[in-house]
Amino acid sequence: MNERSHHARERVEVVEESLRLQAPHVPGALVRALGRFDPAEDAVQEALSAGYRSWTVDGVPGDPRSWSIRVGYRRMVDLLRAERARARREREVVVADPALRGPGASVPEVDDGLALSFLCGHPSLSVTSQVALTLRAVGGLTTAQIAHSHGVDEATMGTRISRAERRPAEAGARFTLPVGGSGSCRSRGRGHAGPLSGLQRGLHRFGG
Repeated sequence: MNERSHHARERVEVVEESLRLQAPHVPGALVRALGRFDPAEDAVQEALSAGYRSWTVDGVPGDPRSWSIRVGYRRMVDLLRAERARARREREVVVADPALRGPGASVPEVDDGLALSFLCGHPSLSVTSQVALTLRAVGGLTTAQIAHSHGVDEATMGTRISRAERRPAEAGARFTLPVGGSGSCRSRGRGHAGPLSGLQRGLHRFGG
C-alpha cells in the first residue's frame, strides 16, 4: 500500500469512527426538536451518509455532532413538509371524489374507464405510446406482454409507459365526463383533435 492510499484509509477510518460516535445522539436531538420518530430515522441515515461523503473529502468538522444534527434537521423538515403536502393532496382528492367519503355518500355515475381511455389517448403522446398505455392501464396487460407485442424488450417498454404516464399531466391535461352519461370527454389542457382518433387507429392496427 503506497503512502497516499495509507493516508486515505486512515481518513476513512477516522470518519467512520466519528460517525459511529454521533449515531446514538443525532436521532434524540431530532425527535426532541420536532417530536416525530419515524422521519427522524430516515433523516439521520441521510445526515450520516452526507457526513461520510463530505468528511472523507474535506475532513471531519470541528463539531461533528452539531454538523450532523443540522443536516439531519434540515432533511427531517423537508420530509415533514412533503408528508403534509401529500396529506393535503389526499384530502383534496377525498373532498373532490364522493366515492372516497365513506358510506352514505352520493356517488355520481361517472365512467372512469372512459375517462382513463381519453387520458391514454392524449395528443401529447405518440400513437405508439397511446396504444401501450391503453393496453396497460385499460386493458390490464402486463408490461412484458405489451413489450412482446411491440417487438421490444420489457425494460424499453417499461420506460416508454412510465414516460407516457407522466406526459399528459405535464401538458396540463384535466379530464371530465358528463355525470350520468357516456358522451364526449373534455380536456382542459391541450385540445383533443377528435375523440381518440389516433389511438383508435393504433389499436385497430394492433388488433390486426
